[in-house]
Amino acid sequence: MVALVDNDILMKGACYGLLDEFFAQGSSQIAELGILGAAKFVVTKAIQNSRLQGDHEEAIKRLNTFVAGADIVEPTDEEQNLAADFEFEAQQVGVALDTGESQLCAVLIIRALRLLHTGDKRAIQAMENLRTSNAKLQSLCGRVQCLEQLVLKSISEKNFTMLRTAVCSEPDTDKALSISFSCKSADTTLEIVTEGLNSYVNDLRRYAPQILVS
Repeated sequence: MVALVDNDILMKGACYGLLDEFFAQGSSQIAELGILGAAKFVVTKAIQNSRLQGDHEEAIKRLNTFVAGADIVEPTDEEQNLAADFEFEAQQVGVALDTGESQLCAVLIIRALRLLHTGDKRAIQAMENLRTSNAKLQSLCGRVQCLEQLVLKSISEKNFTMLRTAVCSEPDTDKALSISFSCKSADTTLEIVTEGLNSYVNDLRRYAPQILVS
């Protein structure tokens, strides 16, 4: 296991049918990815409650297939305690870092993993805010990748039409991706979509300049 994936990316990737595409082209193959043990149940419920244009059960099947190929992570006592420290500090300064994201941070740090893929922008900003007061979070610098960065690494001329069709078929799943892929327009280009994705990444980087992977 070299990298972790959060529930937000699992949920959106399953709804789009793009989980394999996201990670087949990137630095981490599916067998090298870790997900929290509770993720399957949490994400399944999120999919069931989502406003999908497609079949909810098909999205859940895609999730289950992906989960079956990934490593299941059960945080140790040490990791749970560290995660609790992160959550407490987040509450003290008024930033959003939920249990799942804090556990992923703790696992990444203690097991010295390469990367955390997360779609939670508020959590990324929280990590950035907390790293100045918690030395352990300094080791997250340059090891957190947001959803738009993951899509940028996955997209190419070869799969552009397929990715755009998948994203635009579920316009409510992620507003930023729907806008980036010009889903309200009849047509667009890879260059325009890439520019849009980079715009979101650069905006987030203003608030998390050290945490985000370059």
